[in-house]
Amino acid sequence: STNYEVGGAHSFGAVQLEGAAFYSRLSDVIVAFPMLFNGQPVTQSRNLGKGEYYGAELSVNAAVTPELSVGANYSWTKRELNDPTNTAFQPTGVPTHKAFAYADWMPLPGLHIVPNVDIASDRWLVNTAGTTYYRAGSYVLANLRVAYELRDGVEIGVGARNLFDKYYLLADGFPEQGRSFFASLRARY
Repeated sequence: STNYEVGGAHSFGAVQLEGAAFYSRLSDVIVAFPMLFNGQPVTQSRNLGKGEYYGAELSVNAAVTPELSVGANYSWTKRELNDPTNTAFQPTGVPTHKAFAYADWMPLPGLHIVPNVDIASDRWLVNTAGTTYYRAGSYVLANLRVAYELRDGVEIGVGARNLFDKYYLLADGFPEQGRSFFASLRARY
């Protein structure tokens, strides 16, 4: 592949803005193609020839107050690959639009409350037999983490992912985890 990227960053006081645009020209693209062999689903690597990936990314972060910072990023990705042996072929697994937004609120010294949302548009998937391409739905996931710094470099935390128990797929036949909870202990040195 031949890759090109141009980007920049600038600070406007407490606001940091970054952006980039990218383009990749691909030759001899190898794609994992699902198929059935002796009744069993397997994956075969196929050479599709040429293709292009291009898109843009943008992020913004801001310190609203000493106790509150917010941020967001957005990516737009377009992939063009063609399989001359399969007119139904679609590049799978990557959404066209992806975004993430968060807030980090520190109501007390050392206590961080960090809600965030993870957003993705629908993406192409293919069934395990490699016979049908379809779009998996878009999703918006709400997550929350609460962490407390016990002392310099030592932090405990709890949180939840996928708070609203959204059903979504990233690969055919493998639903992603529903609502889940976690606890953490982090030590930095």
